[in-house]
Amino acid sequence: MEAISKKKAVAWTSATVFGSLGIIVFFSNAYVAYWYVRTAHQGPPPMQVVVKGTMAMTGPGLWLTVAIWWLIHRRKAPFAELFATKTDSVLKDLLVGAALGAVWVALYGAFNVVSFAEMFVLDRAKLISLPTSVSAGFCEEFLFRGFVFLVIARAGGSGKHRIVYSSLAFGLAHVFWGPRGMLWTVVLGFTLAAVRLWRGSVWPAVAAHMVLDLCIEPALLDKAMSGGFG
Repeated sequence: MEAISKKKAVAWTSATVFGSLGIIVFFSNAYVAYWYVRTAHQGPPPMQVVVKGTMAMTGPGLWLTVAIWWLIHRRKAPFAELFATKTDSVLKDLLVGAALGAVWVALYGAFNVVSFAEMFVLDRAKLISLPTSVSAGFCEEFLFRGFVFLVIARAGGSGKHRIVYSSLAFGLAHVFWGPRGMLWTVVLGFTLAAVRLWRGSVWPAVAAHMVLDLCIEPALLDKAMSGGFG
């Protein structure tokens, strides 16, 4: 991918944040609309329906965003360059990522963002959340530690710029979680971006993100949707 202007890098970073959010919101609203048609419900939808719709549609929305970005840029750069999937050692990357993910699981539990009891229960809600957790682990890292990293670098950004700006964009993409939830996400993004820069590959961040999400979902989404982050 050729060098680009800072203005274009900002445009693509913003499109990654708000484009993915817009697609997910559209899909989630379509799910709720279908629920209304099927149930003939009157009044606002129950919160559990909104949460279920968001959980069901986040994965497809993220994968669609990745697919659209690849279709747009495929003639300028291969998939491995666009999303930083090339690696010298998949095993090392995954082990580093799993260790980082375990640290974040411990932090979320220690600060009671999500209780350990909620993390390690295996119920119907947890099983339903699995596709979303896996999709977020792949797609959000492809987008924020892959594509956004690339456009910032192509605009002349240093390693520090890539870590800072990609992390802020990552936090902004979780705006519906409120200020405290966004702050947690920005700090998480810093560590994911740092390990991405260190290893030169997106796979450690994918592994860490997936380990964390598999433990904290769907409890985290329930808390966010109910305003529990404050």
